[in-house]
Amino acid sequence: MYDPEVLAAIAAAQADYERRVAEILGQAGGSAAPQRTQSGLPLRALYTPADVAGLAFFSDLGFPGEFPYTRGVRPTGYQTKEWTRRQVVGVGTAEETNQRLRYLMKQGQTGFSVCGMGYANYDSDSEHALGFVGRGGVWIDTLGDMETLLDGIDMRAVTINQIGSSIPIFAMILAVAGERGIPIGELRGTIQNWVTPGGEGEARRGNGSVDLLEFCTRHMPHWNNSSISVRNTRDQGCTAPQEVAFGCFQGAYTLRAALGRGLDLDQVAARISFFLSAENDFLEEVAKYRAMRRLWARLVRDRFGATDPRAWMCRFHVQTSAINLTRQQPLNNIIRSSLHALAAALGGAQSMSVNSFDEVLSIPTVAAATLSLRTQQIIACESGVTKVMDPLGGSFCIEALTAQVEEAARALLGELEAMPDRDAFDAMDEMTREEAFRRQQAIDRGEMKVVGVNCFTDGPEEDAAGQPRIEALRYDPGCRDKQIGRLREARARRDPGRAEAASRRLAEAYRAKDNIVPPMIEAVGAYLSIGEISRIREEALGEPFVPTTWNFGR
Repeated sequence: MYDPEVLAAIAAAQADYERRVAEILGQAGGSAAPQRTQSGLPLRALYTPADVAGLAFFSDLGFPGEFPYTRGVRPTGYQTKEWTRRQVVGVGTAEETNQRLRYLMKQGQTGFSVCGMGYANYDSDSEHALGFVGRGGVWIDTLGDMETLLDGIDMRAVTINQIGSSIPIFAMILAVAGERGIPIGELRGTIQNWVTPGGEGEARRGNGSVDLLEFCTRHMPHWNNSSISVRNTRDQGCTAPQEVAFGCFQGAYTLRAALGRGLDLDQVAARISFFLSAENDFLEEVAKYRAMRRLWARLVRDRFGATDPRAWMCRFHVQTSAINLTRQQPLNNIIRSSLHALAAALGGAQSMSVNSFDEVLSIPTVAAATLSLRTQQIIACESGVTKVMDPLGGSFCIEALTAQVEEAARALLGELEAMPDRDAFDAMDEMTREEAFRRQQAIDRGEMKVVGVNCFTDGPEEDAAGQPRIEALRYDPGCRDKQIGRLREARARRDPGRAEAASRRLAEAYRAKDNIVPPMIEAVGAYLSIGEISRIREEALGEPFVPTTWNFGR
C-alpha cells in the first residue's frame, strides 16, 4: 500500500528516533522497556507506515459492508442504524422484571434481553430452588410467567435475545407469539446456542442444540439460530486472541453440525452471531473486533465455500466486562464500563449491554441500570463517533494490532482444529484457566494496575471500614413464596387432559429423538412447568436428575 522506498526511509528514521527517545528516557531515569497489551501482544511506543507495510487495502481492509468486513458489516455504519441498546434485565419475579424492562424501554432501550430464564431444571417449589429464586435473574416456571414477563412488550417491534439455550423457554416465547397471532416467521431475535461434542456426533438426532439450529433455520428466517457466547469465557480470563479463536472454532463446529443435518450453509451462516466481551485494554479491544470480522469472513468464504455475502459477515453483541468491575470504589466502574462501551462502538458492534457499576454489590438498582443505558446514549448522541464509519481505521497502531490479533487467533484456531473434538473443547477450558491464573498473579504482584484495588486505594466513596457507601438492592426472601403461589395457580387452572396429552407426546419425541422444539411448544402451551418437563426428559431418556444446569434442553 506504500512505496517501498518511502517505507525504507520511514523505518530508518523511526529507528533513529527511537534511539534518541531511549537516550532522553535514560537521562531522565526512565526506561524504554517494551510494552505489551493486556493479552501479552507486543506494543510499540510509536507506530508508522512501516508497521503496516504488508497491509493490502482491498484484501485486508476494503470498505465498510464489503469483504472482508474489517471495517464493519454495514456500508453505512451507524448512520442509518445505530447499535441495539440491549441492557440485560432480570430481577425477582416476572412482574418485577417486566416493570424494570418496560421502564428501561421508555428510557430508550431498544432490545429485549432477560437473564435467569430456564437456568434450572426444577420448579420454584423444589427444595433445590431454596436460595435461588429472585437472585441473579428472573425465575420462570410456566408459560404464565412468560406471559407476564412479555406483557406490554411489542414482540413485533423489538428483537428478543434469549440468554441461555433452554428449549422450554424458547418454546414459551414462541407460544406467547402464537397467543398474540404473530407468526413465528416474523419474530426477530437471537438465542444463545452453539454445538458441543456429543457421544454420537454433533449432528445426531436428539441433540437439542442442533434441533434449535434446524428449527430456526427452517421456520424463523429473521431469528439468529446461534449466538455463540465467548464473552463468558473472556470474563473467566482468556485473552483477546483466544476470544477470537475460540469463537471462530465454535462457530465452525456449529456450521459443520448444520451441514450434518442437511441444512443450507448460506442460510445457517447468515444467522450465526457472536456474543463478545469488551475489556480494559481499549486499543486491543477495538482491534479484536476488526480482526474477528476479517478472520470469520475468510473462514466461512474460503474454508466452507459459502457464496452469500451475508453468510460471511461476523455480527456480534457486546456486553461490557464484569471481571474488571470492583467492589472497592465501585463508582470507578462507571468509567470502566464507559470505556468498554466506547471500544465496542468504535469496533462496530451490532448491539450492546453496559454493565451497571453496582453489579458487584447486588442486582443493579433502577438508577444504576438507567445510568448504563444513558452511557450508551451519550456515546451514540454526543461523542460524534457514529458520524464516521470505522473512525480508527487506517490508524497505524490499530491496523498493526488488528493484524497481530488475527495472526495469533489464526494460529490458535489451527491448533484447535488439529485436535480431536473433545480435546479441543477441553483445551479451551484449560487455556482459560491458565490465563485467569496469570492475570490474577499480575494483579497480586501489582504488574497489572487496578485502580482502587492495588493502587490509589483511598476512595471518598468508602467508609473507615472499607465498605462502599452505595445503596445496594437487597434480596427479598418473599420472592420464592410469590413465585410458588404463581406456580400452584398455573397448575390449578390448566386443562389436565391437555397437559397429559402434551406430556405423552413430549416423552415420545425424546425417545424417538425427533426434533424436540415442536412438541416442546405444545408442552409449554399446556402449562407444563420447567420441572415437569425436566422429569419427562429424564424418564424418557433414563437420565439421572441433575439439580442445576446452564444448558437445559440439550
